[in-house]
Amino acid sequence: MALSKKTKQRIFTVFFMFAVSVFFIGIISAVYLATKKTVIRNESLFIKRSVLYTAGITPPEAPSEIEAVFSAKVTEFKDGKGKAVYYTVSGDDGGKVFVMVANGRGLWGEIAGHVGLDNTLTKITGIDFTVQSETPGLGARIAEDWFRDQFRGMTGPVKRVAEGTKDNGSDEFDAITGATITTVAVEKMVNGTLEKVQSVVSGGEK
Repeated sequence: MALSKKTKQRIFTVFFMFAVSVFFIGIISAVYLATKKTVIRNESLFIKRSVLYTAGITPPEAPSEIEAVFSAKVTEFKDGKGKAVYYTVSGDDGGKVFVMVANGRGLWGEIAGHVGLDNTLTKITGIDFTVQSETPGLGARIAEDWFRDQFRGMTGPVKRVAEGTKDNGSDEFDAITGATITTVAVEKMVNGTLEKVQSVVSGGEK
């Protein structure tokens, strides 16, 4: 039985769309495979740069230098699933900094990063964020230097106050105006890390 012209057009349309889909999927797959190693390497460098910054070390600019410093100074401790839990970072003076992996829940999703503590596990050496999807110009300002740097030297528990009103030398930090949920999440993330760091480190160091 001969197919009608209309039926042939429909079949052609289906096969044409299928062929176009396969073509573009093939291109996307090829690009993904070609850049996969670079993406993984960049993600690794991002984490290493964050660990160094949190430990109070200014990360080098060149990727090779970041790798070299990280390899020389940092030891990673993982859980039973192979996921990083914390790092120890050796200082030039022979001291040790503990960089804890930390996370919380922001307005739009997970906030994750690192909280660094000195060898007494009481004084904060720095905080940084590796994952955040907060509102640009509001909650996303947690990634700005002024916000992160204000935690250095605190012993906690940290306490948020209205932006521009913190008492210097205390454990208060300036919240971000208009980003209450985000700054509450950071407050909980830092204080939660301070509460559990002793048990985490004592159970992980060998």
